[in-house]
Amino acid sequence: MQRCYVAQAEDKIGTNAYPQILEQLKENGELISPVLVIFTSDNANFGWYSRMLSNSFPDATVIGSTSDVFISTKGIGRNGLSVMAITEGITVSSGVLFEVSRYPRRSRDAIETALEKTEKENTVCLEFNASVGNCEELVMDTFHEVMKNTDIELCGCTAATAVNPDKPSAVSLNGILYMDACVFAFVHNENGRVAIVKENMFRPTKHFFTATDVDCDARKVYEFDHKSATGVVASAMQIPEDELGANSFFHPVGRLENDDLNIIAVRELFPDGSMSFFSRIYNQTRVVLLDPIDPVEDVWADTSKRVHELIEAPSFSFVINCFSRARYFTETGKLAEYNDFLTSEFGKYIGVSGHGEQFAYRHLNQTMLILVFE
Repeated sequence: MQRCYVAQAEDKIGTNAYPQILEQLKENGELISPVLVIFTSDNANFGWYSRMLSNSFPDATVIGSTSDVFISTKGIGRNGLSVMAITEGITVSSGVLFEVSRYPRRSRDAIETALEKTEKENTVCLEFNASVGNCEELVMDTFHEVMKNTDIELCGCTAATAVNPDKPSAVSLNGILYMDACVFAFVHNENGRVAIVKENMFRPTKHFFTATDVDCDARKVYEFDHKSATGVVASAMQIPEDELGANSFFHPVGRLENDDLNIIAVRELFPDGSMSFFSRIYNQTRVVLLDPIDPVEDVWADTSKRVHELIEAPSFSFVINCFSRARYFTETGKLAEYNDFLTSEFGKYIGVSGHGEQFAYRHLNQTMLILVFE
């Protein structure tokens, strides 16, 4: 029996897609018995897929997220279901944080309980949270409170929906759908190491700004360097303010921390000169304007090198990709090439496209994370 199986079916009708998935998760005509099932699907059928997978694999931890687009070693899809099933060599403990839009810390004991059941070496925490109430920083603070004295790394994403980023998204654990929660699983690799590698497609410019008037809860910056935020950024880009909206997608800002770049994407521009972002910028935070890098020429080879320096021969991988990167690859005709790159380098994999990425207790944007198992 294989250690990892990948199944994918693209069909708007769930009752058509699901039987195709089950056929791909058979060995010698018999349904496999996985320890862990990770899945992603379109929003319309997500709850039904969640229940069906949990019913089909009652002994497995089944964890999933809605997605804008899904990619895997089986191809690319937007409507349907993508599944990774791991049959051996891992142990899993899982849980749920509730009311993440208001007070996830109230259910922090779920993390403590799951943590007590897992090995502390060669272990990662994979989490999915629903896109609700700018919850990500609250969720990260809760995980950090419990896990800060461990060596366990965390990675995850904010669930997305196809086409409309403001449409409610959902996450699921063991057949139950949640829309104001974070589901998570500690995954211990018994057969070797586990690593997380971060990739971005931007480089810092010479233009640094300090946030001097902010609304952290709303993720809104009114002023950089005591001047209107849009005016400062447009001036640095040498474009009129009314052209900033058309250019901000390819020019986010970032925080530099010990040479590590954490990307913060622009969400909306306002007539009063303020800007909102997909991650928080705190008062007196210093950020840098970013320029895009061509991923084919300047990024992917470096990502491959960094992954293989950590794990020479990946067994299987889970990829978290920002929806804005998926949009960029789609608009530039590079999505298939991107999928080919992942397939050729990182073993069997599936990938989710979300509205933000979480790594090292930070909420990021326009970033890719690769969770790799030896």
